[in-house]
Amino acid sequence: MKSNIIEFEKFKIKTSNNVFCPREDIEIFPIALKNIIKKENKILELGTGTGAISISIAKNFKNVKITATDINSTAIKIAKQNAKINNVENIIEFKKSNWFENIDKIKYDFIITNPPYLAKKNSKYYTELLDPNSSLYSNNNGLDDIYKIIKLSVNYLNKNSFIIMEHSHNQTLFLKEYAKKYNLNLIKTEKDSLGFNRVSVFLN
Repeated sequence: MKSNIIEFEKFKIKTSNNVFCPREDIEIFPIALKNIIKKENKILELGTGTGAISISIAKNFKNVKITATDINSTAIKIAKQNAKINNVENIIEFKKSNWFENIDKIKYDFIITNPPYLAKKNSKYYTELLDPNSSLYSNNNGLDDIYKIIKLSVNYLNKNSFIIMEHSHNQTLFLKEYAKKYNLNLIKTEKDSLGFNRVSVFLN
């Protein structure tokens, strides 16, 4: 298991070739949270990978308690190490789970996720990506896992709470329309460093 350290502005992350490697755009998540975060916040992150998103949030905001999940046992191991490296191991609880499969039926203020959203049929265009395929590609033109998360999230959200989700720029309208079926309203979308829609925020 090859690993190395990536340095971001406020923290360091240990990576592995068996786990999705975080990108520079990771800071979009704290930006998306900035004006809507509350005094007491219970956050669930689905598909944590190296733990980078949860660690970034833990280092940017006070009074947060985070549960971070991944189906990949290696990811959970690496994420726990990264939380310790960044002194936030008391803020984040890591749990192995396939999306909501092993999550207790409690309510959260935020559900945050960077799920696989690339279409498998387009994999020939992403040969430079060395991450595990399971962290990159999803069925139904990349929308299968996104739709599954949106559909199930409503069972785990407090009233007036939020889903914050990364996605491809060309999926924004699909997400907006699908979310309406579950009374989730798209309130804003943050752009990445290239100016593309990248992280959308939905209000329950």
